[in-house]
Amino acid sequence: MYLGTDLTVLHGRTLLDDDEGSSYWLPLLPQIDVVLVPGQTLPLSVSNSEHQHTLQMIKRALDGNKIFATICMLRHENMTDLYYADVGTTAEIYEVHSGGENNSMKIKAIGRQRFQLLETKPDSEGFFPLARVKVLPEITLPNPMSENAFQCLDRYRTNVNDEEKALKRRHSLRSSDSLTSAWPLWIYEQYDPQVLVKRMKRVLSTYTAASQIPSDPIELSFWVARSLPVSDAVRLIPLRMNSAIQRLRWELNTLEKPSILCCRNCNQTIANQQDVFSMSAEGLQGTYVNPHGFVHDTITIRKANGIVLQNQPPSTEFSWFPGYGWTIAACSQCQRHIGWRFTATDSQTRPSKFWGLCRRSLNSKSVKELFPKE
Repeated sequence: MYLGTDLTVLHGRTLLDDDEGSSYWLPLLPQIDVVLVPGQTLPLSVSNSEHQHTLQMIKRALDGNKIFATICMLRHENMTDLYYADVGTTAEIYEVHSGGENNSMKIKAIGRQRFQLLETKPDSEGFFPLARVKVLPEITLPNPMSENAFQCLDRYRTNVNDEEKALKRRHSLRSSDSLTSAWPLWIYEQYDPQVLVKRMKRVLSTYTAASQIPSDPIELSFWVARSLPVSDAVRLIPLRMNSAIQRLRWELNTLEKPSILCCRNCNQTIANQQDVFSMSAEGLQGTYVNPHGFVHDTITIRKANGIVLQNQPPSTEFSWFPGYGWTIAACSQCQRHIGWRFTATDSQTRPSKFWGLCRRSLNSKSVKELFPKE
């Protein structure tokens, strides 16, 4: 809504082939502190005067199949030099508005497919880089117990509308099928996508979500990946995984460890991970763009500590959350910008206030790491 209601909807969808020998040259958009995940919305606001290269890249994509490559720029240990990550995500433009001030352009794109970066080169006019990418496959593993299944029980394997009843019946049938296997059932269930989905939903039940959490294993694995309050390097790990089972297992291991969000600059404790909640249909974390074109991965949090506010009243100008005004927030210890506090303009609105903190300003640390046993 904050980008306006005058964007033109672009119809159609393009999927790139993930065959072993296939590669594609795509316009490349390098992003600092932003790791796009499939299914995640990427808003952009660019002007000819400030973002000429990005504007040319978008026009090139619109003249083609509306797809461009996004990749995160990682920092070396000296924290100044940048380099391309090895994996990224294609983005497809689905809404656009052009012709504003300074020939500005607003677009909404959505993450589509993971890719491995093979090489880069400048385009023929030198405006923006091009990337040769290989689309990574999404592998769906077969049921490992299919060859052990008793055929006499096949009539009970029909779908049941009730999700809870379906899981109970599935567990009962697999208990019977596992009798002929060398491995016990609990080993198979560690790699059962439906069991992993149930475990993940149980973990996520402690968080408040603004939309229904997906039940499809692939969609859920990406929904969680874009919601994790972790560093860029860690967030790239699930992008390298070609199976939802592998991603969900890694994400469960990450989420089930109690952790605390700290200021990345000075390590002051800011919030507990349990205080993260969803103010967006996309999940616990959203990607937003400000009027100057800077993209922020933002985590919404109920309560936070160790933060000081700018001594100004809340502003509703270009607010990412309709009905809320924002106030700039900084770490009380090092004074680095850490995000914003959003305050409801109507006393009846709930929540009355919350925090939107920049993922790049935070670091997630386990409780054991912060408070080691002596």
